[in-house]
Amino acid sequence: MKRKMLAAFLAATMVGGLLVGCGNSGDTSGSSKSSSGTTSTASASGEADASVTKTELGEYTEENPYHLVFAFVEFYEQDDAARTAVQDALNEYMIPKYHIEVEFLPLQYAEYQQTIQLMISGGDELDVMPIYYSNASSWIAMNGIVDMNQYMDTPEGQAIKDVLGEANATVGSMNGILFGFPAQKESVELGGLTMRADICDELGIAEEYGLELNQDEYTGKVYDWSVATEIFKKVKEAHPEMTPLYLQGSSSPMRRLAFFDELADQFGVLDWEADHDSTTVVNEFETDTYKEAVTQLAEWFDAGYIYPDALTDTQGSAVMMKAGNTFSYMSAIKPGYLVEAKASTGTDCYAMYFGQDVEGGYSTTNVSFYDTGIATNSADPEMAFKFISALYTDPEVMNLWQNGIQDVNYKVLDDGTAYYVDGEDASNFKYHQNTGWFMGNQFNTYVWNDGSKDANYWDKLQHHNDWAQYSPAYGFMWDSSEYSTQITALQNALNTYRPALETGSVGVAGVEETLQKLNDALYAAGLQTVMDAKQEQLDKWLDENGGATETPQSNLDTIAAAKEAN
Repeated sequence: MKRKMLAAFLAATMVGGLLVGCGNSGDTSGSSKSSSGTTSTASASGEADASVTKTELGEYTEENPYHLVFAFVEFYEQDDAARTAVQDALNEYMIPKYHIEVEFLPLQYAEYQQTIQLMISGGDELDVMPIYYSNASSWIAMNGIVDMNQYMDTPEGQAIKDVLGEANATVGSMNGILFGFPAQKESVELGGLTMRADICDELGIAEEYGLELNQDEYTGKVYDWSVATEIFKKVKEAHPEMTPLYLQGSSSPMRRLAFFDELADQFGVLDWEADHDSTTVVNEFETDTYKEAVTQLAEWFDAGYIYPDALTDTQGSAVMMKAGNTFSYMSAIKPGYLVEAKASTGTDCYAMYFGQDVEGGYSTTNVSFYDTGIATNSADPEMAFKFISALYTDPEVMNLWQNGIQDVNYKVLDDGTAYYVDGEDASNFKYHQNTGWFMGNQFNTYVWNDGSKDANYWDKLQHHNDWAQYSPAYGFMWDSSEYSTQITALQNALNTYRPALETGSVGVAGVEETLQKLNDALYAAGLQTVMDAKQEQLDKWLDENGGATETPQSNLDTIAAAKEAN
């Protein structure tokens, strides 16, 4: 629910931008940093008084806590009374420890961006909020986001860096403004095919490639897409009534076929497949990498391997798999993925990793997809920052928000994992957010035991990121706020031609002509102007960053060992 409007003076002060970029005044008389990271008033004896949290804008105690509005997206329906009970339980913990009283502001995904923007512009009470990377430039331009750089040298800021690492802690930055922190999750771009297990078993595919149920952890074994052609051929010959590969025009399969650092919007990219180290912005749709990928799709379409109505179909892969009409679909893959696949498709599946490289791509928007930031509406951004730090560092806070109250909303099993309390399941639970991948640090929550995960599951996901080779532009965020007209025109042009190309529906004979039409339309819509601006911003960022971002040596060692083994 929305809160009342801030007082006129406070709103004018904050919307006017006085909070953005403001740092500590330097007057530290009478205060010190406590070991918990809060600023505490000094007592008469000179020792820190943990009963008071003092910021530049206020003093807060257990009796007078800071009231914080926490906006987040609920992807699953929750029981209102259960949510209120969880909020109360969270505050029983937050108020004495942090002197913060949290008010939940749950939003639906379809409405959240518009709601947040209206709240920012209207001056409604709002502290902590989710920020989708493509909204960052416009919300910064409207002076709606607090720059959190000013808090990064505090104990709370250091704690976030300790959790995320220096590179990931600052990846949600644009033009020097730190607007948000990414969720602590797996982010590397790895994937391939999800295939029906019964057909794989019947045709000897499982035996040939060593496929097993729930075998989805990446080991560095990756197949060229030419192998998929042979698999599709077997399926088509044995089951002519079945489509070997389901695609649909509304969903691009390109990240499964080739990785580009899209630099936020695809209109000017780094061709990572052609050169992992290049920082030259190019037109993705003129590259050999893209042409080879869509030509492969066209060859499969001509051979009858792709669903013939892919261009216009809206049923989705889960529906088609349940109906027995398709053998496989492309997907991102990670440990634990196959249990999710079975739940959505209603059938056992195998997973095979495909790609051009052992390593997976890792770009800014792979990680900084949804971020957690502070609205300039916040009455005290320093207190909001303390709450954000708790989302990353305090397991009690994250578990309460995500899982609810222990033994009421979930129970802890003997192996240290968690599951619904007796009488509840995925169809009738009262409270279970399951959105740790969206905000905060999911690795601080209990592993949810859906039958595929053990207590070490978070370690497996962290290891999954060890296969990442960073884009040289990792950490760069393109500011498109001055090019919104061109971006809209470019998106319209892309939407006209991309679905036909990326479902193979043009056929091999139509690839060249359709690519030419696409590129002509893109340049007419202002692509060169956007690319030039993006290159200029990237060059400036590289200069300020001291050069291209380097992949951690531990990742390079993991990748090199796998290449040698394979």
